Amino acid sequence: MEMQCELLISNFKDRETIARVKEIIGRVPDEPSSHRGGALKLGLEKAFELKKQKRQPPGVLLRCTYSPCAWYHTPVTYSSAGTNLNGHCQNCINRGYGGRYLQCVGCGTNRNGRHASCQSCKRNFT
Repeated sequence: MEMQCELLISNFKDRETIARVKEIIGRVPDEPSSHRGGALKLGLEKAFELKKQKRQPPGVLLRCTYSPCAWYHTPVTYSSAGTNLNGHCQNCINRGYGGRYLQCVGCGTNRNGRHASCQSCKRNFT
């Protein structure tokens, strides 16, 4: 609970606010029958979960590795790129450029078509 409290108040700038929040949390009774204490603890847990979610890296787009392709200059989302199993650029295939790979815009690793996230930087494709 102490670690959750520290994470919750880590963005507070005012020392007085930090001290007040710590004091209020410290006064919460541990008995499960306390409705107010239970509600506050639940709120802290939810705030902790939201904070954890915000720390996850944002999604990343895909781009073609072939410079004449429109998807090279304008990266696309995972859903618009298609979920084909070989990881090739559907735009290049449709235009007759051949099977060029798509790559993660974040780290430049070629996409493995079986995954919805980059296997190198671990970011989800948007």
